[in-house]
Amino acid sequence: MRIEKLSAGLAKMESYRLIRSVRAGLTIAIPILMIGSFSLLIRTFAGYFPALIFIEELAELLYQCTFGILSVLLTGCLAWGALQTEEKPLPGDWIVPPAAIMVFIILNGGLKLESAGAVGTFTAVCAAFFTSFTYCWLRRKMPAEHFFTPGADYNFNQALTAILPMLAVLLSAAVFNEGIRLIFHTESFQDVFVLLSNTLFRHMGRGFISSALFVFLSSVLWLLGIHGTNVLENVSRTLFQEGMQINVAAVAAGLEPTEIFTKTFLDNFVFIGGCGTLICLLIALMLFSRQRVNRTLAKTAVIPMLFNINELMIFGLPVMFNPVFVAPFLLTPLVCLFTSSLAMGLGWVPLCVQGVEWTTPALISGYMATGSWAGVVLQIVNIAIGVGIYAPFVLLYDKILIRQSQRQMSELIAMQNEQMEQGKPTNLIGAHGMVGNFAKLLAAEMKYDLQQNHIEMGYQPQFDADNHCFGVEALLRYTHPRYGKVPPPLIIDLAKETDQLQTLELAVFTQVLQADFSGIDAVISMNVTVDTLKSEVFADFLRHHPVLKDRYCIEVTEQNTLLLDDAMRQRLKEFKDLGYSLAVDDFSMGSTSLKYLQSSQFELVKLDGSLVKNARENESGRQIIQSILYLAQSMNFTVIAEYVETAEVRNLLKALGCTHYQGYLYSPAVPLEQLRDVIREIENQGQAESLKRL
Repeated sequence: MRIEKLSAGLAKMESYRLIRSVRAGLTIAIPILMIGSFSLLIRTFAGYFPALIFIEELAELLYQCTFGILSVLLTGCLAWGALQTEEKPLPGDWIVPPAAIMVFIILNGGLKLESAGAVGTFTAVCAAFFTSFTYCWLRRKMPAEHFFTPGADYNFNQALTAILPMLAVLLSAAVFNEGIRLIFHTESFQDVFVLLSNTLFRHMGRGFISSALFVFLSSVLWLLGIHGTNVLENVSRTLFQEGMQINVAAVAAGLEPTEIFTKTFLDNFVFIGGCGTLICLLIALMLFSRQRVNRTLAKTAVIPMLFNINELMIFGLPVMFNPVFVAPFLLTPLVCLFTSSLAMGLGWVPLCVQGVEWTTPALISGYMATGSWAGVVLQIVNIAIGVGIYAPFVLLYDKILIRQSQRQMSELIAMQNEQMEQGKPTNLIGAHGMVGNFAKLLAAEMKYDLQQNHIEMGYQPQFDADNHCFGVEALLRYTHPRYGKVPPPLIIDLAKETDQLQTLELAVFTQVLQADFSGIDAVISMNVTVDTLKSEVFADFLRHHPVLKDRYCIEVTEQNTLLLDDAMRQRLKEFKDLGYSLAVDDFSMGSTSLKYLQSSQFELVKLDGSLVKNARENESGRQIIQSILYLAQSMNFTVIAEYVETAEVRNLLKALGCTHYQGYLYSPAVPLEQLRDVIREIENQGQAESLKRL
């Protein structure tokens, strides 16, 4: 019950537009954050070697164009992320990101480079969402107007209609900022935030309480999707950096350092792996999580997190807006703060006497900061404690993911069925919300399994009226380790939408052709879609896989119409010359199906499943089946009825003249190692029934 409630709560939280907007915007910003972090890392490393001055200058340029204007870039990314959560695109919405940057400049009191970097992150968040939500609200309220002038195009019209809502947004921001200036006697909204944060810490001094408050506020801001460490950078620089300067000066004067709570102390003994001490979560995921998506994320994030760059984990897992990880994310750095200050206060570990960049890997940073191996031991102890704190929450999150995945799988299948019933082309990857995200995740994991040859096959036997097995259909099966069995139609649609279908079908053909069917005297049929059938890659594959004549059958599914021109007729003839027989799946009396028969290339047809399922209740359906059977007799091809699930349906089909069947009445698709036993059992039943009739 507890897991169900947490799962439902997490799903509800993720449905809120603001949360989805923050995640979308910060996901867009990940490349900027990563490049900025690595440029800082390279700049720091190159600074130790004079010969690498060119590399240092290059890294500095990258740093300035990323972290140097981080708030400006983040404003645009967040505004665009908010637009992605709109149910439908609004005309002229491309103006929102630049408008949001203008609002940021207004709230910043002008274009000030000193606050355009990381310190303006909170203002960036406010500017982005105020602009996006207000603009979209105003745009929906406005009547749709079109301006027609000589030479005007669609973008020109949209630009004109964006003027009024954009002007309203900018004026509102300007009025708000002016009110803030008058009330707080500062230059801008940004200055008010800096003033409040500095005032909060100014009267607290530099001690355990102020450090705990700094750590706690930084963590809370991160959980809200705001770069907490950067937002509080002024506090860090004026309060804790000063403590580091005091220690360095004391050592230089031959005195003992006195300040425990310094910026280096927090960066290297509290925020190990970034805010939330996320290196502990990384290790906990790798040790305890059984979910492939989590372990894959952990492996991807290893290198960045060695250098305390944790954006992939924050936004990818995600940690932000995730109620499961709130407690350990807040608790772990506070525990590390306590253990570290206790160890240094008791003299077990020397105080930090050397400034160390926050990108320096753990263990190395512990030694460099304290000049002692005791600093390394302290980091190891803190990491071990943090892993222990995160571990039970990782296990809990695994269970929640399983419940969520099962629910999302049901929703995805329902969406697919609805689109098919409405006759629409399936669009699962492009669906909005969590279902679309789940479809993307499932497609990615299918692709991984396909690359690793984790592909399963089931084999469903086909029988004639005397219970003799004349054929076997190879059917794709996919069992996900977390979601369970994935329906084949869903596999096909996802593969098609992600351009993996041909690869998937070739993998099926490869596995079937390599399988051992000795002792099974039947034709083995394999499904292929029209697009793959027309592919030169598929033709080359068949040319390089010679087979016994009529041992294997290529079964063409009618998802798309097969254009039977001279080139395709020649290709089908080549496939037959290579030894393959040809069949048409889901055959009905449509013009497409009849054109296939006119080619004289197909020896087998399978009745459309809906005809068989409704044969008992539908008189017209029975007449269509009889017509197809008449054609079969006159044109010399075999008709197979699928979905034969009861003896009554089989007897009805037999009365209509259909003598070849496939369905659950006989057997579902089974693994190859069971196939021979299934065929033998059913054929023995047929022989026993024949003897009884005699």
